[in-house]
Amino acid sequence: MGVLEGEGVHPPNSIWPWGQGAAPCLEPVVQKLGIRGAMITAVDLLKGLGRYAGFRILEVPGATGYLDTDYAAKGRYALRALEEGEDLVFVHVEAPDEAAHQGSLEEKIRAIESFDRDVVGQVLQGISSWEEWAVLVLPDHATPLCLKTHSSEPVPFAMLSSKGEHWGGERFCEAAAQQSSRGGFGRQGDFGAVCKRQMVRKQG
Repeated sequence: MGVLEGEGVHPPNSIWPWGQGAAPCLEPVVQKLGIRGAMITAVDLLKGLGRYAGFRILEVPGATGYLDTDYAAKGRYALRALEEGEDLVFVHVEAPDEAAHQGSLEEKIRAIESFDRDVVGQVLQGISSWEEWAVLVLPDHATPLCLKTHSSEPVPFAMLSSKGEHWGGERFCEAAAQQSSRGGFGRQGDFGAVCKRQMVRKQG
């Protein structure tokens, strides 16, 4: 008797592959912009995207892709990578999304506060004396607590540079993002164009 049969449920009778598809043909970001880049994430999907972008994938001890992830370690590794010469470091944290899938307001607040303090705060403190830098913070999608799944609403973002330039509106929240699908970019131009302009400056 199989394990599942012993538990009173039907035994498996099929295999359902998930995520199958053809490999896309993409020009690596590092090649397109002439930069060096690294990615920090515990999620395999993001690691794959990072490899397509040409980023170095950094393995961070304690990074779990869940609520118990080591935020401070991610911040340390990101700062170290920048100090070692990377032009761009992409740091992904899954915990706020996982908390929202559970419908837990308390855990989502804790995850966002931990990310703000131990990742964003640590990196900003570390680079504050550098001559030139730029930081962009944003979610990759919305995950409302009431739905416990992903949705397509605009997401907030915030960008700050050493030149005192900033984009993203007055507040970093869903309500502000709803007011404009570009988060208040206004006359500053397209989101992607502004990001690219920052990287071009870095090269110069």
